[in-house]
Amino acid sequence: MHSPDRLKYINFSQLRSFYAVGRVQSFTKAAVWLNIGQPTVTTQVKALEERFNVQLFDRSPNGLHLTDTGVALMKLARQIFALEEHAHSLLDSTGNSYGGKLHIGTVGSYFVMDFLVDYSEKFPLVQVSVVSGNSGVLYERLLNYELDVAILGRKYDDHKLEQLRLGAHEVAIIVDESHDWAAKSTISLEELDGQRMIFREEGSMTRRALEEKLEEQSVKPNVIMELSRDSVVEAVAAGLGAGIISMEEFSPDERLTLIRIRSQPPMTNSYAACLRERRNIPAIDVFMRLVEKRLLLDSSTNPVD
Repeated sequence: MHSPDRLKYINFSQLRSFYAVGRVQSFTKAAVWLNIGQPTVTTQVKALEERFNVQLFDRSPNGLHLTDTGVALMKLARQIFALEEHAHSLLDSTGNSYGGKLHIGTVGSYFVMDFLVDYSEKFPLVQVSVVSGNSGVLYERLLNYELDVAILGRKYDDHKLEQLRLGAHEVAIIVDESHDWAAKSTISLEELDGQRMIFREEGSMTRRALEEKLEEQSVKPNVIMELSRDSVVEAVAAGLGAGIISMEEFSPDERLTLIRIRSQPPMTNSYAACLRERRNIPAIDVFMRLVEKRLLLDSSTNPVD
């Protein structure tokens, strides 16, 4: 009788120590994170390297860095421990009382807070964490299993994702109270030509939407800085130049004036996204179903002609 091949396995404790060190780039911090002694972490990583005769980290006076093999293993480890976390969530769930964690990334807090109110009321046992970033960064983190759900500023041509369109959002200009435009409520796109401006960083869909309109009209502003959303607001308030922002993300600020762009202003779209293969994980499925319910309600309240 043919006997099956022996089951191949990796010591899970060793892999967990490797994953922790790779995440925080430090044996000391990894030990704190895992709540075990540093010698134990060091021993487990060393044992993993010796077991497979590989080097997973480059250790130098400049710090700790993953080798090429380490980078490849880290990608798999992220998937493994993301699944472990959600296996825990599944087993911790009873009926409609879900437990566990949900990691959300969003291009702006505005797009997610209403959903979180409903989510927290219905499923108070789920621990939710929210991080902000541009669409490019959040997309990569979603693919790397670092996020469960992401609110993105564009739709990606990626069959691995399930994406639900939340809506369209107008891009506007902000200036400080001493700016020549401070008394204006609207401007033309052409007025941005040569204007000192503070743009969002690469990967921002707000930036991309404006750049596409500028290119269409051959308008070339004088871009003096590229900053994150919050930094754009503060730089504008300091009088460094005009900035760009999605109108939904703008909070009234006595230091600033919001100015709309006349005649076909730049627009962005927002999408709720998750990996298709993980949609059936309770904490993720609940959030996406809330989005679907909201979209269904909006479409019945405001039907398309």
